Amino acid sequence: MQIFKKMATVSILLLALSFSAFGVNPKQYLGKKHIPLHITADKLTAFDKKGLYIFEGNVIARRGDTTLKSDKMEVYKNLKTGDISKVICTGHVVITKENKKATANKAIYNATNSEVTLIGNAVVISGKNTIKAGRIVYYLNKDYVVSQESNKNKRVEVTIYPKEKENK
Repeated sequence: MQIFKKMATVSILLLALSFSAFGVNPKQYLGKKHIPLHITADKLTAFDKKGLYIFEGNVIARRGDTTLKSDKMEVYKNLKTGDISKVICTGHVVITKENKKATANKAIYNATNSEVTLIGNAVVISGKNTIKAGRIVYYLNKDYVVSQESNKNKRVEVTIYPKEKENK
């Protein structure tokens, strides 16, 4: 039973990662414990003594109206404190919430630095607006995003549409 509590905590923190990509305050959302979390995967391997939990194969984590999908999700916890220190999602990472979507080859949540990094063909779409880059880093505590390309021949792409006025 204790491992399921740990996995629920891990998954909630992982979903916090996804909210940050959309500019949603994850701390505010995490306080709403009444919203259930549902995770499915083809396989779960738990190394409790090492503090490592690996979900593999069609990983889907859902909480409320947010869904995270990836091929693999590795969760690392600090053995002294029991807190999650890092979450790494690899392969076909897709995070969706309402009209927002983030995709990448890899997503990393680092609790020490309180940041989320989308790596490899990273794209964040909010409505019609988009950010495309090789790497998009969201600093949770500072509430800002840095985008950069690792390939010198490519550049960060951003498309911003003007806000549509209501017809009266």
